[in-house]
Amino acid sequence: MNEFENQNLVWQKRNTDENREASFENKESQMDEQEKKAAARERAEVVSKEIHNTKKQLQNIMVNMQQVVKSVQAIRLQLQLNSTSGIPSVQHDKKQMEELKKKLTNLYGELGDLRLALIVELKKELSDQDSSLSDKDAEDLAEKRADNLWRTLDLGE
Repeated sequence: MNEFENQNLVWQKRNTDENREASFENKESQMDEQEKKAAARERAEVVSKEIHNTKKQLQNIMVNMQQVVKSVQAIRLQLQLNSTSGIPSVQHDKKQMEELKKKLTNLYGELGDLRLALIVELKKELSDQDSSLSDKDAEDLAEKRADNLWRTLDLGE
């Protein structure tokens, strides 16, 4: 083989190696994007479950408080007591309810942030898939998809 053919083979091998590396890197970045999306969805599901559990706790505490207040009122009536002092367990439950309400507020804030991040990622993905979409159309479609996901997670809009 002459020097020209040797050099040509070296370049072909180098191009093939570079193409392989580029293909591998592209696959890695696609996996990273998929992992990010899966992690975001999983986080939204976890927050959703926390919200549902916190709401259920609030409901249970309120029912419990009502039962305790009725029982105490009935006992006071039987004993002919006219005390207006607070009931310790009810006061404790009220404090716990306030903490749960704060937790709910924080969780809803976190959900809002997750929704915005999801919309940004969906918009980017849609723009990459279809370059003919305008920014407004991509954003509208991304919001619709985010809303659909929120409905499947029973989070409302």
